[in-house]
Amino acid sequence: MKNLALSLFIPAVFLAGASAQAATASKADAAKAISTAAATMKTAASYDNQWLETVADFKAAKAADAKGDYSTAVKKADRADTLAKLSINQSKAQKKLWQNEVPK
Repeated sequence: MKNLALSLFIPAVFLAGASAQAATASKADAAKAISTAAATMKTAASYDNQWLETVADFKAAKAADAKGDYSTAVKKADRADTLAKLSINQSKAQKKLWQNEVPK
């Protein structure tokens, strides 16, 4: 459980740093962030563990990009990327942790 808590904390620190970068985002920054999030979400989907909020943030990032609000697009895409990474970590942890719950 300690490892799971740590795996949730570390991406949160990166998310906080990404918000500072989003203040001066360009169209290229938004495109890169959206592309990165899409790739991470694809990996999360391969684990059959795609969180609903991840998809919502990704859609919001694409909508903000279409409107030309690149700062919001980067912020939402970075959040979607972080949530996708967290869902991947959760899947990997659950593959091992379920064994502790089986009666012996």
